[in-house]
Amino acid sequence: MTILRSFSIWHLALLSACAAQSGIFSATSGLSISASSTLPESSPSSFTPSTSTVTSAPATMVTSLLGSLSTTTTVTPTSAPFIPIGSLPRNYTNETLNELWSLVGEVEEPPFTTTAEAEVPVTLPASAPPVYPTWYAVTPEKVLPDLKLPKNFKFGVATAAYQVEGAAKLEGKGPTGWDWGGHQLGTIIDGTNGDVVDLQYLLYKNDTARTAALGFNAHSFSISWARIFPFGTSDSPVNQEGLDHYSDLIDYSLSLGVQPVVTLFHWDMPLALSAFYGGLTSEEFVGDFANYAATVFKAYNGRVKTWYTFNEPHVYCSQILAYPFNSTLSPNVTVGNAMYHCAYYLLKAHARAVKVFREMGIEGEIAFKNDGFVGKPWRTNTTEDAEAVERNAAFYIGMFSEPVYGSGDWPKLMTDTLNETILPRFTEEEKKEIKGSADFFAIDLYRSLWVAAPENGIAACASNSSDPNWPACNIQLFYDSATGWPIGYTPEATANWLAATPQNVRHELKELNKRWPYDKIYIAEFGFAQAEEGIRTDLAFILDDADRTNYYMTYLGEALLAIHEDGIPLEGTFAWAMVDNAEWNSGTSTRFGIQNVNYTTLERHFKRSALALCELRFI
Repeated sequence: MTILRSFSIWHLALLSACAAQSGIFSATSGLSISASSTLPESSPSSFTPSTSTVTSAPATMVTSLLGSLSTTTTVTPTSAPFIPIGSLPRNYTNETLNELWSLVGEVEEPPFTTTAEAEVPVTLPASAPPVYPTWYAVTPEKVLPDLKLPKNFKFGVATAAYQVEGAAKLEGKGPTGWDWGGHQLGTIIDGTNGDVVDLQYLLYKNDTARTAALGFNAHSFSISWARIFPFGTSDSPVNQEGLDHYSDLIDYSLSLGVQPVVTLFHWDMPLALSAFYGGLTSEEFVGDFANYAATVFKAYNGRVKTWYTFNEPHVYCSQILAYPFNSTLSPNVTVGNAMYHCAYYLLKAHARAVKVFREMGIEGEIAFKNDGFVGKPWRTNTTEDAEAVERNAAFYIGMFSEPVYGSGDWPKLMTDTLNETILPRFTEEEKKEIKGSADFFAIDLYRSLWVAAPENGIAACASNSSDPNWPACNIQLFYDSATGWPIGYTPEATANWLAATPQNVRHELKELNKRWPYDKIYIAEFGFAQAEEGIRTDLAFILDDADRTNYYMTYLGEALLAIHEDGIPLEGTFAWAMVDNAEWNSGTSTRFGIQNVNYTTLERHFKRSALALCELRFI
């Protein structure tokens, strides 16, 4: 029996181990953690935003807060163009902040404005019944019974600020590119936005307690830069309320045994930086990001031990023309080279932040969250597809891995293909700063596909900048070249970039270790969008997410084999996502959460996948 089959939820009969270990979870209290929130000497004084009077619900049990409210309101999207770069004065006042928010338009207010206390103890529901009879479906303790997760393994969940926090304007936050984009007509497929969404900004205690009850020992989340610096820039004031919020989240997580793993930038660019100079298409970004990083490092030093600078830089930079959704670019950057200028400045900003981290003597480890895959040749009877795999590795995951974990410079295939007007070159000093600017490797390993050469061949493609596949000159494919069968089962149609490919997990981990050797690796995100969850109305069927559970069990089974048989130093996995969330352009109709969120009442419910992960945790 293969690991793919034996770990399948279609075969899974959940036992009582999870309930026995953490079925009723009592949140501890009274833990005092001493930490300084003192800012770097160069930081401006704290920003005090103007406030309007808002009636706040008492911070009491979540069910009391949610029992009679509905978060559904109508906010009409707009289609206004963004302002020209440099047209907004750099006056860091309430008036300027209000002007930035006026670009966004009407923002939905949260139904309450105070932090809710956790509803504890958290009682887990009964284990889900097996889908198949026991003679066909082995139970978790009988699958790879001698293989265990290593000691101190980070068994975590992941979220990102814009996707779960809501409370878009609360406590002095500045707008972000996604706040703006979410209010532009046609940007979000289902017309939703992040104004309220999961409201985890105020419900974080409840969500953290529920996470701890499942046995997870880590939560990877991102800080919204615009909550710390509403205007983003290094010479602008700090918003103390934003710093205090994340400090409370960190302390509460630690009190429940959940390690905070923090990402500094998960795509939510402060809108002011787009208005001032074009965000990540400008050299100015590097210094502003380093200052923001230093502020946060100092505030949470000693409490946060694992840091990421950037999330999925290739995805962000490949879509840079969409931020803030109108192709606004800094001077001398064009539609043709914007992606590569973004990558250039991002790598410099990452390296500068890591340098600051090390010079400040911050406790812990730091890296960035890479994305993509190396892949496998689509056809084995042609050398062109093997070459296509190399180009895929260079132009995607290698674009950021090679400079940081390899030579300090771009992959050679990139510099051979792209001239300096498209791909800026690093100086020798920049190469030295970038090389080695990570303490471990982190990969968002959602999938791995076949890779083929273009139909007209790699040479013809590489020599023709008008070719639709230029400059990478490879094609990623979801189906087998010989039989036509798909590489794996597929998710919700709005997540058409994804397929379940557990059979390639070990291959990818070995390829990464071969190309860019590392002493430690985390699977920083992995997850699956159950088909039609967003349109179902019967809660019982929503919670029975068998495809997602199958995805997690098979991936984790392969991860165990990678650790024990392949010698891969895998020391953590993070399930995306802790809860349903705003999936960027897909909105809330695409569901990745292991907990369902009712977007009318904000109630949470554990899905089958959550209980299966809990069960595996305690094997």
